Amino acid sequence: MHPRIHRFIRLSSIAVTAISLGYVAQRSNLRADVTEERLSQITQPTLDLMASITPERPVTIHAYVSREVPRAHVAVRSQLLSVLREMEARGGAGLKVRIVEPEPFSPEAQEAIDNYGITPQPVTSREGGQVQEMQVFLGVAFVSGPNEAVIPFLDRGLSPEYEIVRALRTVTLEKKKVVGVMRTDATIMGNFDLQARRQQPAWRIIQELRKQYEVRSLNPGAEIPADVDVLLVPQLSSMTAPNLEVVEKYVAAGRPALLTVDPMPLFEVGLAPGEPMKPPPGQQQQNMFGPPPEGEPKGDFVGMLRKLGVEWDPKKIVFDTDNPHPDFENIPPHVVFVAKRPDGTDPFAADDPVLTGISEVVVLFGGELKPASGFEAEFVPLLKTGTQGGFNTFDEMVQRHMLFGLQGPMMPPNRTMVAEPQVMAARVSAGTPEAKTKNVIVIADLDLFGDQFFVLNERGGDQDGDGVDEIKFDNVAFLMNAIDTLSGDVDLVDLRGRRSKYRRIDRVDEMTKEASARRNEEIKVASTTAEADIKAAQAALDAAVKKINDDATLDETTKAVLLKSAEEAENRRLNAKREKIQADKTRAVTRTQTEHLAAVRQVEDKIRSIAVLVPPLPAILLGGFIFLRKRRREQDAIPTSRKRGSR
Repeated sequence: MHPRIHRFIRLSSIAVTAISLGYVAQRSNLRADVTEERLSQITQPTLDLMASITPERPVTIHAYVSREVPRAHVAVRSQLLSVLREMEARGGAGLKVRIVEPEPFSPEAQEAIDNYGITPQPVTSREGGQVQEMQVFLGVAFVSGPNEAVIPFLDRGLSPEYEIVRALRTVTLEKKKVVGVMRTDATIMGNFDLQARRQQPAWRIIQELRKQYEVRSLNPGAEIPADVDVLLVPQLSSMTAPNLEVVEKYVAAGRPALLTVDPMPLFEVGLAPGEPMKPPPGQQQQNMFGPPPEGEPKGDFVGMLRKLGVEWDPKKIVFDTDNPHPDFENIPPHVVFVAKRPDGTDPFAADDPVLTGISEVVVLFGGELKPASGFEAEFVPLLKTGTQGGFNTFDEMVQRHMLFGLQGPMMPPNRTMVAEPQVMAARVSAGTPEAKTKNVIVIADLDLFGDQFFVLNERGGDQDGDGVDEIKFDNVAFLMNAIDTLSGDVDLVDLRGRRSKYRRIDRVDEMTKEASARRNEEIKVASTTAEADIKAAQAALDAAVKKINDDATLDETTKAVLLKSAEEAENRRLNAKREKIQADKTRAVTRTQTEHLAAVRQVEDKIRSIAVLVPPLPAILLGGFIFLRKRRREQDAIPTSRKRGSR
């Protein structure tokens, strides 16, 4: 056989074998996820949920996924398609997956809009040095008979498997569990503003809960229905004594509850525990120069918490000077970042399902909780500060204005340091021997469930929309874990924590902290110098004034003229010194920042060079090895008589 024909047959055989193996692998549904986080691999609870779907009650998944997406959304698109294809491959006869790639203004796009309300979202693309807006479909609809659940858009911060499984559970369950939200002055369920004549929207926390639960607004004066699975009380301190009795009776019966007590609610400082309750709607109009109208007297919320086994001082506002984010170095220390500490301690090491998958939570001007003495409650800390914290009182951080009312928060000049960590959220899971077991989570902050954290959760920690994750907070996951564990539905807790790891360049962060420390030291030195010069100028002025006053030869008019002249001269010298000190301080800070940016840029350039040069090295080395091996075989195949120097 001719060598060319022989090589052609061998090549054809290899091609047929490769195609056959690929076909066999596809038909056998063999798949493997070799990534570190294994986000494309379906978990066992998801497989169990898929197995529960029968042909008698089928589920159809309609996924509308654009073929082209910006680079920032490539990962979420890939994970979404991987999960859907896994479900299509492993699902039974009752599960049907339909993946559509709609083009703008196509019949498929119109179908998604008309049938399920899935609209293309404008997403900014920054590729090739150009900024342009793309219309992107990343929505999924789940239909099972009359039940329907829709994910309008999977943004880059969301977990595709978690969102898909949650929606799939929603359409397959006969009945959702009920979360009852007690109506208080903290209107997180939304409210109609009579003065502004407009509807206040509900907080995003309510929208998030509705994706999984039936959320019901509860009248604070009525008995809590028996079908309520979890009670959520926003700002317990905004309740009257009869309303507190209803909540206390509910908790005493062993029913689960999430209670929030915020010493300084940033969304409305007037809802602080020490402030009077709001009057009923229609009676809130006040005279400009008169005292504001007040509502009914507040109940003994501190005493109620003590009966649960929790001690809370409503005047304390905790802080922590340990800030792991150099970009947020100028924010007040009362914004507490609950994360792994520099000393290696992990605040989420407690064995509690609420903390599953949690790495960092932000508490905004929260309070301190302690186990009450004399009670046998099991007090499990969930969120706490480090050892570099302390507290201020509410009165130190607010100002009361005759026209503008209560103003705050203000940063006080002094703080009270506390060496021990302060607890800001805790679970109380047991009571006194004669009482029923309690199932309560108390959080000394309501702002940590603010809308901004839900926006960050969807965008994946991208603050400025540049496609880079600057921060990644778990406030939303912490809330949902708390509600899930209280309701006893923990199937989604582990799945909620499955996501890509947030990695930072530690060396750059360390350099940023070092530069910030140097800058703060420069400012401190300049400020100390300024204070010393001011004291010296004041001492010189006092000496000049004393000398003039002690001069008995001068009359009062002459003394007044000389005193004014001496004061003006010292003020001129002091102002000149202040200008010089400020200029020196500005130059020092600018020099420190310039050195810091140059060092950071050098490290980034080094990392970028390594990222470009190192990956091709294995291929180059392998190619060189194969080339040398081939040349050596060629040399071995040459007869000795034909080699150079053989004669």
